[in-house]
Amino acid sequence: MEIRLWSVVAEPVALAAAGPGAEEAGGTGAWFAVGPDAIVVIVAAGVRTAEDLTVPGPLPRLVERHLAHGASPMILAFARLPEGCLALGAAQVTRLGRRRGALQDLGLCLDAPLPYELLDRVRPTGPPGPQPPIDWVNLLPGDPGTALRQFVDGWYADIPPVPEENIPATSGPEPLRAFQRAAAGRPAVHGRSLQIFGEAMATSEPGTIAFGQDDDRIFTLLTETTGDDPPVWYHGLSDQPLRERERLNAYLLLATLTHAAIDSSPGGMAFVDRAQVKRIVHPLRRVPLRPARWPCAKSRFYVGPGVVALVGEADGDWYEVYLGARHRSLLRRLRKLGLDWESFDG
Repeated sequence: MEIRLWSVVAEPVALAAAGPGAEEAGGTGAWFAVGPDAIVVIVAAGVRTAEDLTVPGPLPRLVERHLAHGASPMILAFARLPEGCLALGAAQVTRLGRRRGALQDLGLCLDAPLPYELLDRVRPTGPPGPQPPIDWVNLLPGDPGTALRQFVDGWYADIPPVPEENIPATSGPEPLRAFQRAAAGRPAVHGRSLQIFGEAMATSEPGTIAFGQDDDRIFTLLTETTGDDPPVWYHGLSDQPLRERERLNAYLLLATLTHAAIDSSPGGMAFVDRAQVKRIVHPLRRVPLRPARWPCAKSRFYVGPGVVALVGEADGDWYEVYLGARHRSLLRRLRKLGLDWESFDG
């Protein structure tokens, strides 16, 4: 029986798509059939974006064996709904997540991305609830240290702060020590694409310390060991150390906003033109600090309750835009802008 893309069928019909004599197996939140025609995967949850889904594990040995040897000609994915199984179509393996020798999870990419109305059926999104205020922007540019603390307390409000008396002392200029106090107990604040170290490190350059780096280790962030608010340099981003426009106090806020925009899920990234930038940032408020030099030569920030946008000048009239949000529904308005997303899970 041919199953049309995005049709809803009964579970036995979905499993039968694996072919005659298929072997069936259950997993954690997923059901499988392995046969001569296909591996059928039915997920109860795990649809992340319009084209990406994660199959939770550990996966049955039967499935692992076939995936490891490429014995099946295709993978057919279905999403479980109250009324049956929605045919998501053919999918390609993007990740085999192994831990301790066992296949713990499986990443798939759909050949045909889901329309938003179907995505909302298999990945329901409720209302966002109260979001942190952005009145910390009013403190800028005069008091970026307090603005950083207020942003962190709001964006990571679901993680309780560590009492001051329980935070170990760290070295370095006061802005770095204040950052570590704000990040205590919240490791995500240190970032991933742009990481701020938990403790600054010595360098071969007299009077300087390294306090961060990018995830590709192309450059290291340097600052001076003394001073109330020393300058910041990128070491490795150009032939000579490149000085950042803002000093350490404000730069640490920019680094924290960079992490929120680039590394957050839900979020998205797109290359856009000037008119599209205006539509993206229209309801947001610009952060009144000088643009950062990474990830683009001029990277500016815009914020709204629960949303951070990084807009970087890329080439001519084109821009890189990164968006992060605390709740998926806060990005829903962006669906209507017709952007050609590189990635988007809003």
